[in-house]
Amino acid sequence: MGLAATPADIRTQFPSFDREVYLNAGGAGPLPRVVAEAVEAAVRRDLARGRMSMEAAAAQEALAGRLRRRLEGLLGGAPGSVAIAANTTAAQNAVLWGLDWRPGDEVVTTDVEHPGLAAPLEVLRVRRGVVLRTVPGEEAAAGLAEAVGRRLGDRTRMVAVSHVSYATGALLDVGGAASAARAAGALTLVDGAQAVGAIPVDVGSWEVDAYAFPAHKWLCGPEGLGGLWLGPRALEQVALTFASYESGSEHRPRGSFVPHRGARRYETSTPAYPLMPGWLAALDWLDGLGWSAIHARTAELHRAARSALAAVSGVSVATPPPPQAGLLAFTLRGRDPEQASRALASRGVIVRPIPWPPALRASVGFYNDERDLARLAEAVERVIG
Repeated sequence: MGLAATPADIRTQFPSFDREVYLNAGGAGPLPRVVAEAVEAAVRRDLARGRMSMEAAAAQEALAGRLRRRLEGLLGGAPGSVAIAANTTAAQNAVLWGLDWRPGDEVVTTDVEHPGLAAPLEVLRVRRGVVLRTVPGEEAAAGLAEAVGRRLGDRTRMVAVSHVSYATGALLDVGGAASAARAAGALTLVDGAQAVGAIPVDVGSWEVDAYAFPAHKWLCGPEGLGGLWLGPRALEQVALTFASYESGSEHRPRGSFVPHRGARRYETSTPAYPLMPGWLAALDWLDGLGWSAIHARTAELHRAARSALAAVSGVSVATPPPPQAGLLAFTLRGRDPEQASRALASRGVIVRPIPWPPALRASVGFYNDERDLARLAEAVERVIG
């Protein structure tokens, strides 16, 4: 089954495509018209009424509830399993700092994690004496479950890894890694920033304990929102570190309150209510196109991009062979990634330079087309010279 819209109709949602070939959804997805219009309408409603009138407060409560339910459905999570977060990093920090870490406790991770996960882990190492057991990226791509299993020990309390590596584009076996972690009594935290929207995600079919993701990448939503799914073990073990009015009810004079049941207790004030209609509009639009078709088209274009770049002399594709998600890492012979990305941008092609391992990264989404990939290959060939 194909997308429930023609490629031409899909591309009319993205005016930015008129000026450039945009291949950086891994940084921030292109903004659809429906999202911009929904956010604008929400701001105009706030302009016309008191933002915290009783009517507005009730509407905000209903809006947040609707968004939580949509995200639970998107991930295959149970009711009450998703909290609205500011972004992926904030969601991951809520989990990481929710454990009572002791010096010598261990976390298994990889050396190709985004700083949104790697930096908080480093702070845990410095402040709490946590030992980081690191899996090299190539070993993780070859078999994450086995690589994690070899590093688990009596002091391992968490496995913290990406579903899709932001650096290499490799789709990692987080389900297998989570099974190994659970057998050792450890929790698993997954950075899903490069997965949700690009590939199917079904947290209920894995043994992961926490899964964090943003609105603004492959889900085409606005910046400033994200989600945190928590399984039963995480809900039991992850204590509140950041607490606020939004964390519970029955607030009392000296700060005591009744935490919300489920994941909602990890939410903090004040949520970005004007952005929520934008994310819901994005989800409505994507639902209408059909998730299976979106995922299939993303995979198809990813393969086409790999073939187009592999045909250019001087290009080396670093992302492992398919099946993968939407990220494609590659290097250009004799070219520094930072300088090469600027040269490509000057030719109207937007990709991201990755510092480690040094590479360029193209993010290929369902809204791209074969003309975009031809322009990418042509621009790369010219930059190589």
